[in-house]
Amino acid sequence: MTAVVVVAAVGALPAAALGQDPAPAPPAPGVVAAGVSIAGVPVGGLTEAAAAQAVIAQYVAPRRGPVAITFRGRNLKPIDPVKVGYVANVAYAVQVAMIYGRTKALPPEGVTVPLKEKVNRTKVIATLKMRASSNSVPSRNASLRLKGATPVVTKARVGITVNLAASAKAVERAILVRDRPRVSLAQKRLIPAVRSVGPVVIVDRANFRLTWYKAGKKIVFPVAVGTTAHPTPTGNFSVIQKQKNPTWFPPDSPWAAGLGPVPPGVNNPLGTRWIGTSAPAIGMHGTPSSGSIGSRASHGCIRMYIGDAERLYELVDIGTPVYIR
Repeated sequence: MTAVVVVAAVGALPAAALGQDPAPAPPAPGVVAAGVSIAGVPVGGLTEAAAAQAVIAQYVAPRRGPVAITFRGRNLKPIDPVKVGYVANVAYAVQVAMIYGRTKALPPEGVTVPLKEKVNRTKVIATLKMRASSNSVPSRNASLRLKGATPVVTKARVGITVNLAASAKAVERAILVRDRPRVSLAQKRLIPAVRSVGPVVIVDRANFRLTWYKAGKKIVFPVAVGTTAHPTPTGNFSVIQKQKNPTWFPPDSPWAAGLGPVPPGVNNPLGTRWIGTSAPAIGMHGTPSSGSIGSRASHGCIRMYIGDAERLYELVDIGTPVYIR
């Protein structure tokens, strides 16, 4: 008799029977899949609300704490991250976390969902400006004042303030990364606009001397000034004109009537150099009458020895201040 072998129909075998890893079971409704983290905070197996609370408590809350700052070794009022616009989009991160294990495959090693967070740069800079306003050292321009006819100079000073751009970046990093106990704000030097004084000219009528001063150096010249009838005016003036070998044109005054223009030469009453000031018709010039130096002898101008006037001519420019006392 012939043997009859009956073969039963066999269905699909389980994956395990075929040597394959079984597909992970989908997460429960409303629950984050196991192996998912947000910004390093494990949230797998948590509901959406619980996941959000965990991220806020473990990650966001520490970043809302104050940031200690110092400037030039001095502790300043800490920065409040909330007041400078720190925000973290926890809700969006949780939504992304919920996708894994559902519409998006979950890698065997798990996944970390990034958390979108930011700080308002404008608010950070505004806050730093407030801190800097009372802790900076302002720059100071060099300046000169007169004590009688003596120059008193205030030296220039370099100031120091907060470098807002660099410090704002450091504060933002400190808020977001929290990798340092405090932030030392970057410094910025404030260079004064006027770093030295001079040149200036000071005429001391009482002592018949003219002082040229620049950056701590001074040169003193003997001079003649105006008579009692024609005094040299006092005040603050400036150089407005310079002429070599000038022609003297007599002023419209009775004492000069009929004297006529005098061309350059040894008899010219202005000598070889004329330095006109903003005081009307008043200048500094050489004189052929060298014996008048040290007295009240002119009609208002400041007379100098010929050589001294030539030297002063090279030391001043248009705009040089002239103080007559």
